[in-house]
Amino acid sequence: MSVQQQQAESSDEWILKRRHEDLSLTVRASWSLYIQFYTVFLTVSVLGLGWVLTRPADAPIVPSAKHVLAIVFVIQTLLTAITSGAMALYTLRVAHDQEEIENCLVQSHAAARPSCGPAVPASLAQWAGWFNCAAMIAMAALWLYVGFIC
Repeated sequence: MSVQQQQAESSDEWILKRRHEDLSLTVRASWSLYIQFYTVFLTVSVLGLGWVLTRPADAPIVPSAKHVLAIVFVIQTLLTAITSGAMALYTLRVAHDQEEIENCLVQSHAAARPSCGPAVPASLAQWAGWFNCAAMIAMAALWLYVGFIC
């Protein structure tokens, strides 16, 4: 094997290792931003529900204002539900990409692949993303009930 081939292989390995690291950092940063986004949207939605449901009887909300408020919160919660599902899918894709990178790196060495779990906990992320998606769909249904039926 020539020196150029060895250098090419080492630069290929470097790129794969860097890509693996970048994927890890990006998925962690994405989840951090998502959790902040989700927390703010959920808090505002719960506060809005509390405000609408606990208004004194002598200070009713104009029905059209209640409908507009419900529509705004339904849209917000549906956007949050979509984002939750997208995070679950994104994390699954990142875990798959990292596994492929790891397989490529292992193939370039004679050493056996270490027996450790994935770098990205895709199962946990999928559960969290889809559960949050379902919770936000339920919250949207609650807003529809509060805004138009209750």
